[in-house]
Amino acid sequence: MEPEPPLRGGIDPDARSQVPGDYRLEEERILEMVRACYEEGIVPTDIDPGVMEVNGREVKFILNNSVDEVEVKWLKGRTVTVIFRDGARFLPKRVKEDAICAYEDGWISDEIFGQEFKRGHIKVESPNVVSYIPRTQEVTNWMLAKRTDFVELAGGTYRTDFKPWMTRAEVSDWRKTVDEDTFWVVAMGLPLDEMVFIHVHVERAIGKILKCHLPEADETDPKLVNLRFDIDPAKRDCMKDKIWVQTHQGDTLDVRLAKADTEWCRRCCNFFHAEDTCRRPGRRT
Repeated sequence: MEPEPPLRGGIDPDARSQVPGDYRLEEERILEMVRACYEEGIVPTDIDPGVMEVNGREVKFILNNSVDEVEVKWLKGRTVTVIFRDGARFLPKRVKEDAICAYEDGWISDEIFGQEFKRGHIKVESPNVVSYIPRTQEVTNWMLAKRTDFVELAGGTYRTDFKPWMTRAEVSDWRKTVDEDTFWVVAMGLPLDEMVFIHVHVERAIGKILKCHLPEADETDPKLVNLRFDIDPAKRDCMKDKIWVQTHQGDTLDVRLAKADTEWCRRCCNFFHAEDTCRRPGRRT
C-alpha cells in the first residue's frame, strides 16, 4: 500500500530522515510564511491546518507537530517578553503599549533604521507581561542584551525586564517554579474607608507582610484601588478569599483577595472570571 502524502503546506514527520534536503526546503518555506505573517500581515492560506475535531458548534485543531515547531522556532528567535515590574502591573493596557511605542520612536529617529522603520506587533498577555515582535532582528537582539531598563509611565518611573519569549506551556511551568518561592496577595477594588486598615487586616488574617506595593487605580473603576502585598511564602496555606469589615456606623465592607493562581481574564485584564464568561466583549487585549 502506498503511504499517504503529507497535507499541503505541512511537513511529513518522516521527511527529516528520508530526504533531508527536501525537508530543509519545506522548513524554509514554512519559515517564510511565518515571517510574512508577523512582519507583513500576510496570513498563510495553504499551510497545514492540522487535524480537525468537530464537537457541535465548536471545533478543535490538533496542529501538525513539525509545522508548529517551525512557527515556535521563529517566534523564539524574534519575540521579546517585556515584564513590567512593581506598580506598573496595574497601569492601563494603553500605557504599556505606549511604553513600547516610545522605544520604537527612539529607533525610528536612529540613523540605523530611519523613517522607513515600521512598528512591530504588541500583545498584552497579562497585567504585567507584554509580548513584542520587533520588525527587525537587531531590535530583538538589543532588547535581550539590555535585559532591563527603566521607563517613564503615567508620571512614575518603572522597571521593565526583557526576556526571551516562551510558549504558554513554558510560562505555566516557569510560574509553578516561581510560585514555590514567592507569595503575593492583591486586595481588589479596595474601598476608601478600608485603606487605613488593610495592611493590618491582611497581616492578621494571612501572615507577615514582607512588602507593601504602592496602591494603583483599578482601570475598570477609577473610584477603587488595588493593593498588592508580598507575604511570607510559609503562610501560603493561610490564604483567604475575602475580608469582611464592619464599621461603627453599621456598614459592612468586603475586600476580595486574589493571588497568583486566581482565575484571571485575558480579555479585560481582571481577576475572578475566565475569558469565556467576560461581560466586557469590547475590552479585548
